[in-house]
Amino acid sequence: MKYQLNSKNYNQENSDTVLDSLLRERGIEDPVKWLHPNESYENSPWLFNEMAKAVKILNDTIKQKEKNIVVVVDSDVDGYTSGAIISLLLKQINLRSNVSYVLHPGKEHGIVLEDIPEDTDLIIVPDAGSSQKEEHLKLLNDNTKIIILDHHEISNNDLDYGVYKNSIAIVNSQEANYPNHYLSGAGVALKFVQAYAEQYGVSVPSSLYGLTAVGIVADVMDLRELENKQIVFNGLKYLKEQSFLYTLIKDGHYNEETPQPSVRDIGWIIGPNINAIIRLGTQEQKHLIFRALISPTILVQTSKRGAEEGEEVPLFEEAVRICKNAKKRQTTAVDKSIKTILSETEIKDNDNVIIYVDKNKELTFELSGLIANKLLSLYNRPVILLKPFVKDNIQEFRGSVRGKAVENLPNLKNLIDGISGVSLAEGHAFAFGLGVEQESFPTFTAHLKSLLEDIDFNTNLYLVDLITKYNELNLKVAKVMAEDNIWCHGVEKPLAVLTDIPVENYMIMGDRQQHLKINCDTYDIVLFGVPDLTEQLIGNKPFNLDVVGEFSIDRDRLQLVVTDYDLKPYVKKTVWDMVF
Repeated sequence: MKYQLNSKNYNQENSDTVLDSLLRERGIEDPVKWLHPNESYENSPWLFNEMAKAVKILNDTIKQKEKNIVVVVDSDVDGYTSGAIISLLLKQINLRSNVSYVLHPGKEHGIVLEDIPEDTDLIIVPDAGSSQKEEHLKLLNDNTKIIILDHHEISNNDLDYGVYKNSIAIVNSQEANYPNHYLSGAGVALKFVQAYAEQYGVSVPSSLYGLTAVGIVADVMDLRELENKQIVFNGLKYLKEQSFLYTLIKDGHYNEETPQPSVRDIGWIIGPNINAIIRLGTQEQKHLIFRALISPTILVQTSKRGAEEGEEVPLFEEAVRICKNAKKRQTTAVDKSIKTILSETEIKDNDNVIIYVDKNKELTFELSGLIANKLLSLYNRPVILLKPFVKDNIQEFRGSVRGKAVENLPNLKNLIDGISGVSLAEGHAFAFGLGVEQESFPTFTAHLKSLLEDIDFNTNLYLVDLITKYNELNLKVAKVMAEDNIWCHGVEKPLAVLTDIPVENYMIMGDRQQHLKINCDTYDIVLFGVPDLTEQLIGNKPFNLDVVGEFSIDRDRLQLVVTDYDLKPYVKKTVWDMVF
C-alpha cells in the first residue's frame, strides 16, 4: 500500500477551515456558494435551441383527441427516472390521448423501431435517441412526431430534416447554447417539464426533483456544476415522498427508522437495486419497477412465497421485495461466473492483465462489468471479459474492461484504443466497453501485454488528505470528511491513512465471517471482505494494521471504511496510547 499527500495533512489543520480548503482543491471556486445552492442556479429551460418546438409538438398532439403517445424508457436508472418524469407530466396534464411506454427487454438504448406501435402519433425519448437519424426519418415518414430529451453527444452532425423539421425536436444538453453540459437525461426531462408548465400553467410536482436527483447521481454526472448541485440538493428533500425509493433507502440503513436521504444512498442503494432488475429481471418485473416510480401506492397482487391467493400489497412494497431478490440472484450469478472463469483460466503472478473470452456463452453478460470489478478486486490487475459478436458480417469479440489508476498508467481506455484491431472503446478511463476484431485478437493480446509489461499493479498509489496514528486522529476533521451530502462525483471524498492500529477490541461479522469491525474507542474501523484477516483472529494470531479508507457516519458513530491495508507485527495497546 503506497500513499502520498494531495497537498497537506489535514489532520493537523483547523477544522473550521478544512472544508473550504478541501473543496477548493477539488475545483470549487466558491465553496460557500456551492454548499448553499438555491433556485437561481437553475438555468432557463428556454436556453435549449428546440425546447419551444418540443413543447409545441406535445401541446399540439394532446389538443387532438385519441392520439397515441409512447414514452421510450432507456435501460438504466437515468432512463427509468427520466421516463417516469415524462410519464408523470402526461398524467398531470390529464390527457384525452392514450399514453403508453416501452421498456427494452435487454440493455438496448434509444429507439428500437419494431417496439413502436404502428399507430403511434408521438414518441418521447428521454435519455437517448439524438443520433438515430435513420430511425427518426422512418418514423417521421409514418407520420409519427418525435421529441428527443437527451444528454449524450450527437454523433450525427446532419440535423436537417427538411419537410419534417417541425415534426421533430431534439433537446440535448450538449448543444452549445445550454450552459450545463453535465445534465443527465432526467435533468433534461425536468427542464422540459418546467418549460411546459411555465407555458401552459401546469404545476411541477416536487417529487420530480427527487426522481431527477436519482438520475443525475446514478448516471455519475459532475456535481461541481451548480445547476446539478441545486437539483440534487433540492431533490434529496423530496425523496421521502417517493415511497418506493425511500423504502429502498430505509432497507439499506437497517435499523434506522427515518434516515435522511443522501447522495451516497442514491449511489450505493437506489442505483444498484434498480440496476439489478434491469440486468436480471423479467419483463414483468421491469414494468413493475417502472410503475413503482409513477404510482407506488396502488395495490397489486404479491408473488411472495407463502402469500395467500389474491393477496394484495402496495406496489412499492412488492417492488422493494423483488429488488432485494434480484440483488441476491445477482450476487449468486457473479460468484458462479467467477468460478467458471477461474476454472478455465490460469492466472500467473506475473500476468499484468486477465483476458477471458466466453466462447461457450456460459456467463451472464449483463453482469460483465460487475464480474470484471470482482476479478479486479481479487487480483489487482486489469480485467477484460469478452464474448463473440457479429456486426455487418464482421466477427468480433465484445465485452467489458475494468482497471485502476496506478503509476505510469493514467488512462487504460486510451492505451487500448490505440491498439490495432480495436473496433470499439467507449466509456470511462478504467471502466469501458471494448470491441476487438476476432482475426486481430492474437496480435491485440500480445500488444496489450507488452504495453503493460512494466506496469506495477501490485501496489496501489493512494492520494490522501490525512495521515495519522490511529490514536491521534482529529475527530472534528474526520467528521467533516464523513459528510455524505458534500462529497460526490467530481468532488471526491477525502481518503485518510491511519497507522499502527492494534487489532484488540474487534467484532467479526458476516454470514461467512468475512467482515471485521475494530473499535478504536471514539470511532470504528470497518473492513469488508477480509476472510484472511478474520481467520487469523479466530486462530488467536493478533496483528497491527495500517489502513487507507473513507470516513462515514453510521448511526451517529464515526467510522473509517477501509479501501486497502498493510499487515504489521502485533504491538499491544498500552495505557500510554490512551493518554497520548
